Amino acid sequence: MSTVDTTITKSASRSLAIWPGHDSIVAITAVLFLTLLSAISLYRQNPPAVKSADSLPGEFSAARAMNHLAVIAQRPHQMGSIEHDAVRDYLVNELRAQGLVPEVQTATALNPVWRDEFRAGTVQNVIARLPGVANSKAVMLAAHYDSVPNGAGASDDGAGVAALLETVRAIKSTPLKNDVIFLFTDGEEPGLLGANAFISEHPWAKDVGLVMNFEARGIRGSSIMFETSPNNGWLIKEFGASAPYPIAHSLASEIYRLLPNDTDFTVFKKANLPGLNFAYINGLTHYHTSLDSIAAIDQRSLQHQGASALALTRHFGNVDLSATRAGNAVYFDLMGLAFIQYSGAWVLPLTIFTTFVFAGLVIYGLRRRRLTFRGLIWGFVALIAALVVAPLVAGALWFLVVRFNDIAGVRTQGEAYESNLFFVSFVALAVAITSAVYIFFRKRATIENLTAGALFVWFILLWLAALLLPGASYLPTWLLLLNLPPLAYLLFAKEPDVRSIRFLALLFLCAVPGLVLLVPLIYQTYLGLTLRLIVPLIAVLVLLLGLLIPHLKLMATPQRWLLPAALVVISTGFLGAGLFGSSYDSQQPKLHTLFYGLNADTQSSIWATLDPVRDEWTANFFKADGKLKIQRIRLPEFFGARANTQFGSAQADALQVNGPQLAIVSDKVVAGVRSVVLRVNSPRQAPVVTIYVDSPAEVQAFAVNGRKIDSVSAGKNSWRLSYHALPVQGIELALDVKAQEPLKFRVVDQSYGLPELPGKPIPPRPSGLLPSRLPFSDSTLVAKSYVF
Repeated sequence: MSTVDTTITKSASRSLAIWPGHDSIVAITAVLFLTLLSAISLYRQNPPAVKSADSLPGEFSAARAMNHLAVIAQRPHQMGSIEHDAVRDYLVNELRAQGLVPEVQTATALNPVWRDEFRAGTVQNVIARLPGVANSKAVMLAAHYDSVPNGAGASDDGAGVAALLETVRAIKSTPLKNDVIFLFTDGEEPGLLGANAFISEHPWAKDVGLVMNFEARGIRGSSIMFETSPNNGWLIKEFGASAPYPIAHSLASEIYRLLPNDTDFTVFKKANLPGLNFAYINGLTHYHTSLDSIAAIDQRSLQHQGASALALTRHFGNVDLSATRAGNAVYFDLMGLAFIQYSGAWVLPLTIFTTFVFAGLVIYGLRRRRLTFRGLIWGFVALIAALVVAPLVAGALWFLVVRFNDIAGVRTQGEAYESNLFFVSFVALAVAITSAVYIFFRKRATIENLTAGALFVWFILLWLAALLLPGASYLPTWLLLLNLPPLAYLLFAKEPDVRSIRFLALLFLCAVPGLVLLVPLIYQTYLGLTLRLIVPLIAVLVLLLGLLIPHLKLMATPQRWLLPAALVVISTGFLGAGLFGSSYDSQQPKLHTLFYGLNADTQSSIWATLDPVRDEWTANFFKADGKLKIQRIRLPEFFGARANTQFGSAQADALQVNGPQLAIVSDKVVAGVRSVVLRVNSPRQAPVVTIYVDSPAEVQAFAVNGRKIDSVSAGKNSWRLSYHALPVQGIELALDVKAQEPLKFRVVDQSYGLPELPGKPIPPRPSGLLPSRLPFSDSTLVAKSYVF
């Protein structure tokens, strides 16, 4: 340590004597303050209280909306099912009862999923329009009414549908200037089909000036406005002025843009419609399963969705929507109590201003010899070390937990029923590691150098965000600026008194922005990305701790190793609770896969699963001669020639049904391109059919019921089309292909439910087991090949 560092350390040590015997009180105060403020920040993430059924007619009431949800989410209502038709008819009748004139848009929808994978279906969108008194452009509210086959979809997206129905009732009490279009889309789950059909075919699509889409990916939590259309400056300004409980930040939109997730809003956004996208996301274990039920939904989440829908519709329904675009905005909420927004044009000036302030402060500290280059380097290295060690340890621990334990609820997304216990454990462990790192580095640099070195990491993030992710720039900008006053005090004061009431007040006050902005962000990101991405989550937490280095110093002063030791104990306790409390039962069922497949060419049949270990129920399907037999194989006959997934399989009795039919309507060759028109249907009236090209043919263009895709980037053996809600008469498929040999097609139809084989009834599933969310779980697949 340099002479200057030693002098400063002695000065700081002398100042500790001003409050003799009070180190423990200060440490406890710091712990309580940081913990309490973090808890308040998290508590403010809760949605608002439910309005009762007897609330004022012009208010949104989740209790009233639940009456709709009780009908909509009685049972699964996927495309092509009788239950789906019942929900459609309910929507039509309810809209008609409110005095609107609903219509059902029936259309063939087609959506490219990947370059060689396409999804299509016969959709039935339910649409109604409430006329305004001086319309400029229409406000459109959207939610999808179809569910997945294995879940009733109370939250996804029954809550959005119920919210729109209650909004229809409430909005009628106040005439609006603009028209309001209510769009209940069909076919969102298979591939955003209804939204595509509305945009491409319905005449009202050109009238839309603003769209708001309402979704859910869990069963509880606040309704987050997590995505906007580009050039959102005007939208964000109006949203901030009218949203009753705004939970939104521009970083969410930046993160979502990098993810492969889609909602109907994706289609509206591609169509260049201005808009906002809302969803609540807590409770991922229930997503796309039968756990997404009326009993499980948090009515406060429905209240938040509906209150936002109603308030924003009233606001946007009375403003001119002919010019809704401005430059992108940077925005964030403060615990749902206030909403801050400013133009993205301010990002670079604020970055430059922050740079001058930070650089000026560091230069001043160097000149006064309160800072040293060596000390700054140690401060920078300390935070980098914590940023490396803590996330890697947490990630490795979660890997080991999942690798060697059957954690209840863990799926591909990384969500477990006891995720919160594991998350708290990893948070406590990360704080313990970070505080230990700073105890180690405290011997090598003063608190001033450690603080400035950590802020230099934030300074680097400031410029990275400003240049690459402007929507995220508010975090490093304001957190860096608002955490400079404590450093300034340490540098400007002749003899800095780190135990004075003045400094402690300043220190605690400057901790507020970091906790208020980052604690909810970390929690929201954890809910959205799950423990599967625990490494970046812990990295953000360590960055927050980099703003709290003086606080860590205060908490470690009485007994420097007490804080990390206590946190390790807490971490171990929560980890143990997560491990020993992780069990399957009727409330926390295990998800598993099983489907039946019949090859109609060979009349051979199998039971198949993706599960690595058989449970007590699926074991019934993999027995032969009293012994458990299972073979892991690829299944190209059901999933195409390029399918590489290994399934566990066992032979089954053949089901006496006809395979899907593919018949040539016309066939001609022009200039080396073969054009074939085919008729596809399912004699057993399965609702889904998938057609694979299983020969070295390059599909250049194709059409389904006249809906055409002119440019296809499909290689050999790669093109496939899935069609949902297959009509009884089938569909017409036209393809233009380059082929030097006969065309080979594989057609697979899919019905929901497992077949009852003669003499072999399906045993009842135990209460602790549920079919997984995979699209082929609890399905019957019948495959047949054709060569033309």
